[in-house]
Amino acid sequence: MASTEGKLNIAELDFSQIKENLIGFLQNQSEFVGYNFRGSSFDVLLDVLSYNTHYNAYYANMVANEMFLDSASLRNSVVARAKHLGYLPRSAKGSKAIVDLTITPTGDPAVITIPRFTQFQGDVDGVNYIWCTSNSHAVNINANLIYTVSDVELTQGIPISYRYTAATADVDQRYLLPNANIDTDTLTVTVQTSETESASFAYDLANDVTTVNSTSKHYFLDAQDDGLFEVQFGDGILGKEIANGNIITLAGLVTDAAATNGCKTFSVVSDVGGYSNVQIITSDPAGGGVAQADIQEIKFNAPKSFDAQNRCVTTYDYVSLVKRDYPEAQSVVAWGGEDSDPPIYGKVYVAIKPRIGNVLSFAAKSRVEKAILSKRNVVGVTSVVVDPDYIYLGLDTTVKYDSSLTSNSEAVLKQTVTSTIRNFVDGNLKDFDLAFRYSNIVRLIDESEVSIRSNQTAVSLKRYLYPLIGSTAAYSLKFSNEIYHPSNTFWGAITSSKFSYRDTANTVWPDCRFQDENGYVQVYRKYGLERILVANNIGTITYPTGEINLTGFLPEEINTIAEGNTEPMTVTIIPASSDIKPVREQILLLEDSDITVNMLDDSPSGTYVSGVHSKVDGSTLRTGYEKA
Repeated sequence: MASTEGKLNIAELDFSQIKENLIGFLQNQSEFVGYNFRGSSFDVLLDVLSYNTHYNAYYANMVANEMFLDSASLRNSVVARAKHLGYLPRSAKGSKAIVDLTITPTGDPAVITIPRFTQFQGDVDGVNYIWCTSNSHAVNINANLIYTVSDVELTQGIPISYRYTAATADVDQRYLLPNANIDTDTLTVTVQTSETESASFAYDLANDVTTVNSTSKHYFLDAQDDGLFEVQFGDGILGKEIANGNIITLAGLVTDAAATNGCKTFSVVSDVGGYSNVQIITSDPAGGGVAQADIQEIKFNAPKSFDAQNRCVTTYDYVSLVKRDYPEAQSVVAWGGEDSDPPIYGKVYVAIKPRIGNVLSFAAKSRVEKAILSKRNVVGVTSVVVDPDYIYLGLDTTVKYDSSLTSNSEAVLKQTVTSTIRNFVDGNLKDFDLAFRYSNIVRLIDESEVSIRSNQTAVSLKRYLYPLIGSTAAYSLKFSNEIYHPSNTFWGAITSSKFSYRDTANTVWPDCRFQDENGYVQVYRKYGLERILVANNIGTITYPTGEINLTGFLPEEINTIAEGNTEPMTVTIIPASSDIKPVREQILLLEDSDITVNMLDDSPSGTYVSGVHSKVDGSTLRTGYEKA
């Protein structure tokens, strides 16, 4: 409100407050003493003044916000601020697949040439999409008189090109890519001297201006309004200058981005290298398609890209550049080989969790190592892309509820609790550096339905092991969390899925499992309720670090599989703490099969009988065995 001295309060920006301040200001003027502003035509004039002031104040405030990367809300403003940091927002990316081609030609050509952008088609959810070869290929006849080519990369998208005639006198001329869904990774830029000359020259994208001189045939890519990109050329000092009358052709693929991820089957559109009899085998299904960078991604990546300065020195640089140049990555972590166990000097390891699936294909890893990291490494340092290390949670919860407080059946309540657990995992895990907090899940279970009184939830950790069958080998399992071991007489902190095992007497016993015995791994089988020892010491357990090392494990059969090593077995531990923290490249996951929900009716008329049904230690259930 206006002060008693008749000064106008300019701190308020809301319309109603602006109007009240104007009225207060006028009422303090001697000319308007006793004047009824709200009951006269003056009220309309005050509305106009207030609205005008409000609009101007809002506009000025928004202009100030759009000047800074953190507060900008319009894409054009965010892109403009990112330019100051030398950051180019990611375009839409077409999903990529790797296929092997076998061509049966008519005749015996010495070589079959597959041009770039040769078209294929692939179906995703009943919709047919166009795919193109990312590069040209020469197919030679092999020793078996068959024309084959392996590791052909297909990129989803429809070929499109734009043609411009340079007019150097037109200062407003721009070379735009007018479609916002163009994958700039597929962009080719060619310059023809004139309409009358057929020779054309390919221009390369300038990634490092320090390598560009006055004659370099390079182009620059710049983000513009509405998600479009503009091709720019040099000025004769930094890059070769475009001459008047030059014919400029911009060609690339317009992609459907993420909609085509997962495609596995492809067919020929018309022909491949002039021949239609083509067998296509998919070695790596399509993945990596992603829409162009949104506002939040630009805000997050631009400062980090500026810090990295297009070089890999710190582990932070590796993470930043991979996120910038490899949009298929959902999450990235990097560490020096000296931090590995055992230390490996001269290497930097980069773990990438893809947006689709849990691991990258061999081709994708190679692409990241060679195209993104190798040219930016410090001399003497080699970068290696590895898979995330997944550790699987197990949750066994017993939920007490009061049936008199709900109309839902026990089955519905069980499903509600299960959905709560799944939603918690989806929102709080499945990424690097995300820990499992026991108190959070217990609270959410209690709050998932009004009739739930309490819950007791046991936590376990599981890892998959792919042992060689019929052959002794060494294996290491790192849980990176302390294993529960209250005393030397405690059994049951370690177990496994079933396997067949040959003992020292050359007898093969089915349905064997692991157990721990004071720092050693044993193999046992059950005979009724009795545990029979089959192998006394096949490995060691380091309880504080959660590491299990198997040194003499010789299974004969895994889950009824008696050959090969494609069938995994599981090794499960009880952690000492119910709070689980992954280390470095580790990620926590929870499979639906590892969620167990037991419902107990704790109402006055219910069937639940109070009492302890298992040993409780701290906040988590401890199920195990005390050695007799």
